[in-house]
Amino acid sequence: MNEEFYDIIARYYDSMQEGIDHDSWAKMLDSFIKEYCKSEPQGEDGKRLICDLGCGSGTITIKLEQDYGYDLIGIDHSVLMLDEARNLAGEDSTILWLNQDITEYELYGKADVFICTTETVNHITEREALTRIFESFATYLEEGGLFIFDVATKEHFEKTLGDNVFFEDYDDFTLLWDNSYDEETGLSTSDMTIFYSEDGQNYSRADATVYERYYSEDYLKDLAGEYGLSYITRKEEGERVFLVFRRDGE
Repeated sequence: MNEEFYDIIARYYDSMQEGIDHDSWAKMLDSFIKEYCKSEPQGEDGKRLICDLGCGSGTITIKLEQDYGYDLIGIDHSVLMLDEARNLAGEDSTILWLNQDITEYELYGKADVFICTTETVNHITEREALTRIFESFATYLEEGGLFIFDVATKEHFEKTLGDNVFFEDYDDFTLLWDNSYDEETGLSTSDMTIFYSEDGQNYSRADATVYERYYSEDYLKDLAGEYGLSYITRKEEGERVFLVFRRDGE
């Protein structure tokens, strides 16, 4: 996805995600952390420190701070997404927002939990790049800490997306895309067009091609195991699955 298109999407990202129950997701993440995280808290004042990879406009990140009292870091490659997140969080927030590539990020210390939601893992289509995230936990994930992320199911890619055309009309913008899915490679390609207006009268157009890749749970478990992460549990949410892994001691 080109940067211009992504920055345009940043303005409307929350509207596009309105089908997600962020309150329910934050509650689920909190329950996973309370039950399975075994690390010594790395945050301020004995709090657990959570790093949100690909935080977008920060809705989940902020809920975990405001509703559950965690210490948070949010990482995203879009400056405009992070601007939206800062505005949403407000002046009282202590969340550290970092403008970095999540496959090549750097931190000053370790975190107790890494999360990566809204199918961000599927958008990392190069296996080498995805491997770098798992490899990074040897440095940045505290022993006993968790990696929690969601991925889309095979049914989502094959049937819901498939070779279909989609059209979504909102108050401030219209989004349409032509999708194709290659079962052999697991690659889903979306040729997307957005028409948007800043004054309600004049419309502009932007185009981009967005790629996602299907990863099987077995592949992800094997990859995690190569880098010292043990599979803990899973939870299905519609056409996505949340997976929980833990970095246990040697």
